[in-house]
Amino acid sequence: MGRLLKAFGLLRYRKVQVALAALVLVLTPASLLYFWDDARSVVWTSLGFGYAPVGLWIAAFLLTLKFGRKWVTAYPSAWLAAALGVVATLGFLSLFVPSQGALDEIGLSGYWGRLLGGYPLPLGIAKVAAALLAILLIVAPRWSVAQCQAGVEATSRGAVAAYLYLAARARELPRLVPRRPQPAAAEGEAVPATSNGHSMEAFDATDMAPVGQDYVMEPFNGAAVHDRPLETAQAESKWVLPGLELLTVGETEVLDKGILDEMSSRIEETLSDHGVEVSVTDVRTGPRVIRFGLVPGRIKRNRDAKALDEKTHVDMGRVKVQSILARETDLALALKTSDLRIESPVPGESFVGLEVPNPKPSSVFLRSIITNPDFREIVKKNGLPVALGQDTGGNPLVTNLVSLPHLLIAGSTGSGKSVCINTVVASFLMSIPPDRLRMLMVDPKRVELTPFNGIPHLFAPVIVDTDEVTEVLEALLREMFARYKLMEEIGARNIDGYNRKAKEPMPYAVLIIDELADLMMISGFEVEQALVRLAQLGRAAGIHLILCTQRPSVKVVTGLLKANVPGRIAFAVASQVDSRVILDGAGADKLLGKGDMLFLSAQSPAPLRIQGAYLSDSELEALIDFWKSQKGPPLSQMSMEAEAEDEEEDDEDKLLDKARQMAGKYQQMSPSLLQRHLEIGYPRAMQLLDILEEEGIVAGGEPGKSRQVLKSPSRAGSFSGGF
Repeated sequence: MGRLLKAFGLLRYRKVQVALAALVLVLTPASLLYFWDDARSVVWTSLGFGYAPVGLWIAAFLLTLKFGRKWVTAYPSAWLAAALGVVATLGFLSLFVPSQGALDEIGLSGYWGRLLGGYPLPLGIAKVAAALLAILLIVAPRWSVAQCQAGVEATSRGAVAAYLYLAARARELPRLVPRRPQPAAAEGEAVPATSNGHSMEAFDATDMAPVGQDYVMEPFNGAAVHDRPLETAQAESKWVLPGLELLTVGETEVLDKGILDEMSSRIEETLSDHGVEVSVTDVRTGPRVIRFGLVPGRIKRNRDAKALDEKTHVDMGRVKVQSILARETDLALALKTSDLRIESPVPGESFVGLEVPNPKPSSVFLRSIITNPDFREIVKKNGLPVALGQDTGGNPLVTNLVSLPHLLIAGSTGSGKSVCINTVVASFLMSIPPDRLRMLMVDPKRVELTPFNGIPHLFAPVIVDTDEVTEVLEALLREMFARYKLMEEIGARNIDGYNRKAKEPMPYAVLIIDELADLMMISGFEVEQALVRLAQLGRAAGIHLILCTQRPSVKVVTGLLKANVPGRIAFAVASQVDSRVILDGAGADKLLGKGDMLFLSAQSPAPLRIQGAYLSDSELEALIDFWKSQKGPPLSQMSMEAEAEDEEEDDEDKLLDKARQMAGKYQQMSPSLLQRHLEIGYPRAMQLLDILEEEGIVAGGEPGKSRQVLKSPSRAGSFSGGF
């Protein structure tokens, strides 16, 4: 190559020589980092981020030695001071250790930087200070005391600025630093432990997302990573979060590209045989579903078909989407499946989505969703992360319960509803300590949520008696109004503002009801009124609802309740009517079951098809045992008892006085009138009317009907009893 360039006479120019030298300096380490994993690890861990100052000094020295050698001999002290500056920079970088990556135990400047600085921290700071002092003595040996003081102050300001910059970028370091391969433990050998006491586990490439999704990490075969707990924004918590080693690393089935090409060709040929021209683009492989993007083609008509012009073919416009939808049965026959779903159009795309079952389905394990950066970002912002699963393209999806703010989960038996509840609770237990989140669980079936008894996150043991649910809901309402009173006293509008101002933060409260239909059958009106009240006012107070049912009928999921619960998850249901009850539209009746679901929220214009995350019984037991065995500081409690009798009597007397005043204004009294003006339920309104009837203020009548006012309440006797 050199002879070839010299033949053209290019090496005679200094600019070409400089460009070639710079190119060699850039491409040599880049090729090592790209083509050789071991070299990448060794090179990176030797200097880390220290390659920037070292590379700059070496490049400047070589270029000066080549083109201005006299500057090297004329200013030796400057070059020596610059070298000491590089040493001080390496020592300074070694004082910072990222939370993840290849430099998580040796510092940002690798092994060489640890020799120049490192730990113990006082010794590292002393080394950096000595290097800076040596620079000062070399550069200005005759400076006065004042000049030396000014130089020290300038150096200190630079160090503080560098520290603030690194602190601001600290969260990005785990994504900037590549993984370092660790030696795998031999058979029978104990797995080494991490710095926080959690074990290390072999890192399998199957934990990575499938090809074609947006978030793809580059795995090292046989490497080991730290199963550290998720980092929370509340650093002062004394509770320890569980490590990722409690969750299983799943395996992902890889579908052959030839199968996808064959299915694409079959779709195009089938529609073409029926006169519908389409082209298949954007094929995305998910764990249970493959989505084909169908772009409508152009309609061509030849002259023999009585065309109006002289051309052989006449362009009649683009194929109508409705003609594609009409061929759903033909496509199902050609693809040998009955579980087709057509989405027209796909939100944000210019094609029709055809969802076909994957011939090689695979499960989505909870660990692969929790390790997603979006999940960790919600945790760092003090949210309530919920690991949903993967979409039809294999992309991990998570949501924040705080932004939903309530969730309805519905589906038939065996569709994956119970596993979804377990993954939602496990998402909380993996990322949030009990001083930030408390839960109330209602399980009329006595089998789904009772295993969680004993974890510190619970306000009370799991409620299994339906007769106690009304009291629990009333206690939660009292807790909500008490929180509003505290926020009013401190001048906060929501729980986030309160936690920023208050000394003792207020934890989130989540109510989980496993089977809503059983409660609605026994005491539907009281349960519905309490849940609607909580859904309307609970968000600002940090109270959120998760309601589940396997009977999605209009008597269970009422319109008033559904209007206040915007977040909904629909699993496979028996009919399109049930799908419309949950999602206000069809689609859930065509799901595959076993975790296949549609997710609807206020942020998504159309339901998203997701394969739900899977959590095995052994993983759930290990997670529950971890929290049961941990002893932490005392937690806030919620009173489940009713208020004192005298307080109840005072409230009742006030309501009765207001009812008497209304009797003086109206000629007729009815339960609905009292409900609207006094904001009470129907049973209490009927009790008030009965009391007014006993006092002779209103006439008797049929229950629920209007009653005539007989006399002014000012002449009626006083009432001091309760009702």
